[in-house]
Amino acid sequence: MGYRLNCSINLSELATALSLSWEGVEVKIKSISPYNSVSESDLTFTSRLDVVSSGYAVITTPDQIDCDTKNIGILVSESPRLAFIKALDFLVREIGFSSWSHPAIIDPTASIGRNVVIENGCVVGANSIIEHNVVLHSGTRVGQNSRIRSCSSIGGDGFGFERMPDGIPLRFPHLGGVIIGNNVEIGSCTAIARGTLSDTIIEDEVKIDNLVHIAHNCLIKNGAFIIACAEISGGVEIGKNAWVAPNSCTHQKISVGDGAIIGLGAVVTKNVPSFTVYAGNPAKKLRDIE
Repeated sequence: MGYRLNCSINLSELATALSLSWEGVEVKIKSISPYNSVSESDLTFTSRLDVVSSGYAVITTPDQIDCDTKNIGILVSESPRLAFIKALDFLVREIGFSSWSHPAIIDPTASIGRNVVIENGCVVGANSIIEHNVVLHSGTRVGQNSRIRSCSSIGGDGFGFERMPDGIPLRFPHLGGVIIGNNVEIGSCTAIARGTLSDTIIEDEVKIDNLVHIAHNCLIKNGAFIIACAEISGGVEIGKNAWVAPNSCTHQKISVGDGAIIGLGAVVTKNVPSFTVYAGNPAKKLRDIE
């Protein structure tokens, strides 16, 4: 089950609201999910339809309707991603989501500073420290013995837009959250964005310095160090015990391998293998780590 709506909506109703045609079976849409985990009553989108289950609704291109689609509902669009964002925008405004509606859970041993904002749907684990002026947006879950230093923003929407045909940008609503593991430290004035249709994940023992930006849907693996003023773009995976040096930046959806080192000010545009050193603009391999 994906991110649940406050109440269901029929596929035909959504089609009318979006001025799209629809085919297949009527679906009572109850939640939103990415295509790789779609299940019954979900709404999703794809440009390559592979009917993985039944009873869900999908936004896809006209050429995909030739697939065996008798058990699903289809909204037809030449631009499935844009149509999906329009659908999310409509659903957020007209219905809303209940995924993060429960009250925050704060362990009694956690320390919460002054002027901290902790929204619904958050969890703060045992012995964790949230310093002054931190904002934990809905869906942020902090493990045990972790520290978030002053003035950081965790779990706000990332920078995701799609341009309309007239050039006006439309925001992609982010439905995911942020998962922060145990023994994690996050420095001051750092921003970590929530995921779009899944979570941004910071695993155990990760150390993040001041003034770092981590975009939506990143995975920072166990023990990695992200140093001051580094920028990690959307969907990037940083390997275990990797070191990302100050003022470096990464292209979206690349991976940095376990134990790798990214040098000062590096501009990383391609995958970095494990146990290598990359530096420069664009970043290039300097050596292996023995």
